[in-house]
Amino acid sequence: MGTFYYMLTGLIYYLIIYIQNFREKTANESEIKALVRDAELNWLKHQINPHFLFNSLNSISSLTMSNPEKAQEMVIRLSELLRYSLKQSSQSFVTIRDEINNCKKYLEIEKVRFGKRLNYSIEAPESIMELTVPAMILQPLFENSIKFSIAPSADPGEIIAVFDSNQNSITVVISNTIPDETHSTKGTGVGLANITRRLSLLY
Repeated sequence: MGTFYYMLTGLIYYLIIYIQNFREKTANESEIKALVRDAELNWLKHQINPHFLFNSLNSISSLTMSNPEKAQEMVIRLSELLRYSLKQSSQSFVTIRDEINNCKKYLEIEKVRFGKRLNYSIEAPESIMELTVPAMILQPLFENSIKFSIAPSADPGEIIAVFDSNQNSITVVISNTIPDETHSTKGTGVGLANITRRLSLLY
């Protein structure tokens, strides 16, 4: 009986050590996964900003000679947009109201560039305005709408965004007029891939 109790005590001791080690290993793995996720989210977030900044600076550069007043207006709007972007972390969630206001600033910047060729409307019920979404998740969709609709066409185009929700989800539909196929532009798909990956990581 003494030997039995000795072996049982030893077994319990090693079992406790195993459980503690397993918990530590699980906690470490979770921490590593969180760090990797945060790093990837940061990388995805910062991939969007230089792309937009490059396009905006090109537009400002063109306007400085042809229309200095519009160039100045565009610089002011761009600074407001970048201030919003810099305030957000890779995991920031903002209200739909804030995200829509940010997208409007972006669209107004592009409207300086495209003038009457760019028309847009955003429809969102007041009931969803305080719901939260990942920050900077919508701007790439508007960028795509302009890139494949307004930019390649000399004719006026329209971008329409409609927001809706039910008990379990938020639906955002962004549509744009389609120009002549002969003027179509091929994209890299980075913007949509980033959105998909960010949503996957955050949810």
